Amino acid sequence: MNSFRRHQTNEEGNVTTAAATEVDLAAVDLADPAVWDDGPPYELFARMQREDPVHYSPQRNVPGEGGFWSITRFDDVRTVSRDHRTFSSEKRGIFNVDDIGVPLDVQRLQLISMDPPRHERLKALVIKAFTPERVAAHEEAIKQIINDVLDSVADRESFDLVRDIARPVPARVIGSMLGTPAEDDERLVYWTNVFSAFEDPEIRTQWDDAGAIVGEIIAYLGEQMAQRRDNPRDDLITAVMNAEVDGEKLNELEMATFFTLLMTAGNDSTRATYSATMLALMQNPDQLILLQENPELLEPTVEEGLRYAPAFAFMGRAATTDFELHGKQIKEGDRLLLWYLASNRDETVFDNPHEFDITREELADKHQAFGGRGKHFCLGANLARLGLKLWIQETVRRFPDLALDGDPTRVRALFLNQYKSIPVRRTAMSRPDEEQRAL
Repeated sequence: MNSFRRHQTNEEGNVTTAAATEVDLAAVDLADPAVWDDGPPYELFARMQREDPVHYSPQRNVPGEGGFWSITRFDDVRTVSRDHRTFSSEKRGIFNVDDIGVPLDVQRLQLISMDPPRHERLKALVIKAFTPERVAAHEEAIKQIINDVLDSVADRESFDLVRDIARPVPARVIGSMLGTPAEDDERLVYWTNVFSAFEDPEIRTQWDDAGAIVGEIIAYLGEQMAQRRDNPRDDLITAVMNAEVDGEKLNELEMATFFTLLMTAGNDSTRATYSATMLALMQNPDQLILLQENPELLEPTVEEGLRYAPAFAFMGRAATTDFELHGKQIKEGDRLLLWYLASNRDETVFDNPHEFDITREELADKHQAFGGRGKHFCLGANLARLGLKLWIQETVRRFPDLALDGDPTRVRALFLNQYKSIPVRRTAMSRPDEEQRAL
């Protein structure tokens, strides 16, 4: 085991090799928070891939929800993702539980929790906003947002990478596309956190208020739409407001859930991947130097960050019929979790999968950070890639001397693979801007 692997095991939360080897897989419940106390259990996932690729977790800590089957191998995740008839996103939603503080019927109004044909009809309403051409048109605006946020910490010796940089940038990027004002960004981020990080004790205190927050979103969206009736705009809220499915406009609850999904995808995904990628670069200074000396490695760095630390740990599906997979009997209605955390580190697909390596020649967009290439492949993949590229480029250029200044802390949520805090410091005053041309 190389030194990086040892570092990851000891400080990043991988279950140690000895522990993963000794544990009885049949007794492992991946829903048990203790399994995640030190971060994702990558060694357990690796063992499951080899010995128990369809693993059952009873989910004892969540009464009344039942258990789930874990799909961990890369090829199996891809197969399940592409078969929406057998594996439904709509039947039980995308989480590991039905009850997230919002009824399942409301969750099903979101694009990500729909099956065809309605999924295709709704997706078509906004897909034009995320084409490579339309996304490229936002490049200068995204650069400005990034540099405005970096300017806010430019004179500080220490700051929090997540709170001070990773939160505000994507909030303003997706806010600008939605057409919401900058002063509302914090409110939108708060709403996003309540719905996606509901397991975190710091967020769970608001869980019972989720229904009230849906009402707040409906009211907010109503205000935004009223403004657009008087002054039409070219933004996503206008697109959703004017959209029709099967000849009918979306009702206020459908629009609110669509709006929430766009907020969540825009905030959670790039915030998580940017934070984890910058952390990996700081923990692996050889890779950081390699990037600084080889600008052509910027895009591979983004892809490696996506593979190495996917923003969403899994997506849920439900069986629509009885079937057998790797000798396990899956019953209709059973919940399956497609673990991107595991599939992106499948040792049969990626060499030295636990290493952060920006020179991976075999990567070539092979990872599953945006899904398994099925109907639910991420709508905003083009936007995420562009944003991450510009964001990492500018951060490394302007702050080449960043170093960890304490222990990172993670969001305590099974669904999210995110950090809530990464304290950093400047080890030396950065060179004047005109001298920082490595990237």
